[in-house]
Amino acid sequence: MRYCAALLISFLWMSHTAFAQIADGVFRDYADYEEFVDNRVMQRDFSTLILGLGGRDEFTKEQLAGKQVQMENVWGKDFDNVTIFRKEDLGGGVMQEGRMYWTGQSYAFYYAILHQRENDLAVISFTINSSIKPVMARF
Repeated sequence: MRYCAALLISFLWMSHTAFAQIADGVFRDYADYEEFVDNRVMQRDFSTLILGLGGRDEFTKEQLAGKQVQMENVWGKDFDNVTIFRKEDLGGGVMQEGRMYWTGQSYAFYYAILHQRENDLAVISFTINSSIKPVMARF
């Protein structure tokens, strides 16, 4: 019974995610984008993060698996906290944002350029790093 319940919850989550995300790197709205990014980073599901934000054509399956292991080694535990430390409207529906995820003394810094279009939100570019310097250099 527990297995069936867990399977159902997993299926419902995947259905919600598939509905919220229109295409790779494109979301119905900012709330769906934010939920996707925060959940993926906080759970250290970097492969799904990369694929979902438009990196599907950037890596082979083997390279992506290697990136997942590499990032899990950098950040050994799931994150407990998240904050948006900087968000700027660049005009024309374009914005950039910096997010910080942490647990204990372990930090991850995320940066994205987003474009709010008429009916959806597109992720133009993103990066995640264990150092804040490369993220801050983009502002």
